[in-house]
Amino acid sequence: MSTPPIKVKLKFFLVLKLLILFFLCSSQLGYSQKREKSFSISGFVDFNGYHDTRSFSTLTYNILLQLSDRLQYFSLTNHDGQSSSSELTTTYAEHNLRYKLSQNSPLDATLQYVIRNGAFNDDIKLGIRWRLNNTMGLSSFFKKLQMSYSVNSMLVQFRNSTQTKYATQLEHVYRIALFPKSLNNRLYLGGFADQIVNYTNDKISFTWVTEHQLGYRVYKQLYVVAEYRRNEFRTQGIDGLGYGLEYVVKF
Repeated sequence: MSTPPIKVKLKFFLVLKLLILFFLCSSQLGYSQKREKSFSISGFVDFNGYHDTRSFSTLTYNILLQLSDRLQYFSLTNHDGQSSSSELTTTYAEHNLRYKLSQNSPLDATLQYVIRNGAFNDDIKLGIRWRLNNTMGLSSFFKKLQMSYSVNSMLVQFRNSTQTKYATQLEHVYRIALFPKSLNNRLYLGGFADQIVNYTNDKISFTWVTEHQLGYRVYKQLYVVAEYRRNEFRTQGIDGLGYGLEYVVKF
């Protein structure tokens, strides 16, 4: 007899809570052993409003919290709506916990919870993230470029409407400061490329979702931004350009 969808959903939430508890407990243990001074949580929240040339608008907000020396939380949330209406009709969100494998390691164990519109299509993903700019032998190269770059390999994916999947995705994330001295750190290029792995008839292919944003700081933490977007899951309008404003709150 098959397990009811609601029970499966509850099992996913239970697994998620247990993993979060594990990360928090592990982090606090290492933190209490190695540091006597209190840790101050740091991070940022940024808000982005775009118009896309494919006749829709997007409200995005990103949150980064450095919870301890080794534990980090990051989330992104997108709300889309037609440009002709003020209503936001679709939502996509990713919530990530990242736990550094050791104090000086460039590798993080990652837990990602993906929320989408619709019933029973959320994902829980487990992976390993490699921060190349923090890797011995590469860090000096990235420091000269004032660039960060990481790759997150999603090793296991759970979704209650499908079977468990393995090695499903690579997430590439980067950011680089452009002409930092001459422009006083006002200009940056940053973005991501999600490389989704497809297994069909013993063959491997890739589907890409990617965004690349150019931002220029015009006043304090207010930026004007332009973005190239590509989503190969769309049947029409795969490529688009977005432009708008970004405001960053750091703490």
